[in-house]
Amino acid sequence: SDLLVMALGDLPRGFDTAATVLNSLPQDFLAEMCQDVLAFLQCKIGAVDVGKLQKRLEGNGIELKKESVQNAVNALTFVYRLAVEKELEADALVAHLAKHSSCSELVRTVIKHLWAEEGKKIAASDEIKRLLNVGELVDMKWKLGVAMSSSSCRSLNSPYVSMVLTVADASGRISNHSFELTVPEFHNFAGQMKEMSAILETV
Repeated sequence: SDLLVMALGDLPRGFDTAATVLNSLPQDFLAEMCQDVLAFLQCKIGAVDVGKLQKRLEGNGIELKKESVQNAVNALTFVYRLAVEKELEADALVAHLAKHSSCSELVRTVIKHLWAEEGKKIAASDEIKRLLNVGELVDMKWKLGVAMSSSSCRSLNSPYVSMVLTVADASGRISNHSFELTVPEFHNFAGQMKEMSAILETV
């Protein structure tokens, strides 16, 4: 489709570099990496263990930086997510990869084989489709307030944090989602955001 051509024609920055890494991998290891990515997309695992993959490569005499392995995982994730979003059959997926990427024939064959096996399971799952189209955070606003009273208590004076998230869905439609957090809940939320930020620094 035209949308697919546009998507693959505008590959993420670093995709060609990642493709070079994929092209250098042994077939069995490449298949394992594809399986891990597909398991991640099906929510069977929380994340692809890049450190484990890197150590396996080193055990086979292949020296790659962790960043390079992560880039290869990211490239496969992009390809399989695109296949889900565009509802692609395996043949169509590899045909477009052949036209728009520098992935070798071996890489395309492995991607095709694994997608032919697992793609139908993912495509049949509305829950997985929903998770993969969760939307993009456009803006986040917050303000501190104090609850003065309630139906059960005449005077509360309890601080709270009011938040508004602006989210764009897959079609570009913008929606706002508001909620309130107690101070302990906000501290927990902020702690989780810091933890995610620390993890992203390693990617």
